[in-house]
Amino acid sequence: MGLGTSTIKYILFFINFLFALSGLALLGLGLVTRYYSTKSEELANKASGDAVGLAALAFIIIGGAVFVVSFFGCCGAIRESHCMITIYAMFLLALFLLEAAIGVFLYVNRGQVEPITEKLLTTVFKDYSNDSDSRAFVDKIQHEFHCCGIDGPNYWTDQTAAAIPHSCCKEDNGQGTTCLKTQAWQDGCPKKSVEFVKSKLGKLLNIIIAIAGGELIGIIFALCLASSIKNEERRQGYA
Repeated sequence: MGLGTSTIKYILFFINFLFALSGLALLGLGLVTRYYSTKSEELANKASGDAVGLAALAFIIIGGAVFVVSFFGCCGAIRESHCMITIYAMFLLALFLLEAAIGVFLYVNRGQVEPITEKLLTTVFKDYSNDSDSRAFVDKIQHEFHCCGIDGPNYWTDQTAAAIPHSCCKEDNGQGTTCLKTQAWQDGCPKKSVEFVKSKLGKLLNIIIAIAGGELIGIIFALCLASSIKNEERRQGYA
């Protein structure tokens, strides 16, 4: 086998080794997310139909698929198997098309982020006084996102006839305290949450594009290596 073919072989092995590590990382992220989503399953079902659990399951499936396909590619490159590398290229092409479809879906439906987020948060905010999980979730959102209610502090005083929670305060004094309207964050939580989700969605799209680009390079190298191995087998057959 020539120098060029050997170079392609080891480049393909290295690319797949990185993909395998990425697949394991994604699989681990999915398992951890799934574990913690079960801790608040009741709240998740109430707020989003277990959207977190479904996202975790998607991470597990995609991560596992990436690892298996990458491992297959590593073995094919080291063994110099034309059949294994060709099958690997087909699987990689399928993953590439799947990720491209996911990327297009996320981009086309990016406008749905705001209404879905507002609907989910409204459901949880309504149960603030009656459910401890909802209360903990709302307090965490308000404290970390520097927001208050659905549309500002007036949400608590006008719509719920309740005192403004401590988590709305710019200087949070902890559980059991309340907050004056002048001391509270003025932005509503859906607005802040949408900004957060959109920023993460943009990063996710960039990651998908980067992975898809790497897979496209992997497909090209795999097809080149498979062709080279096939030609070598033919030359040996004529010898």
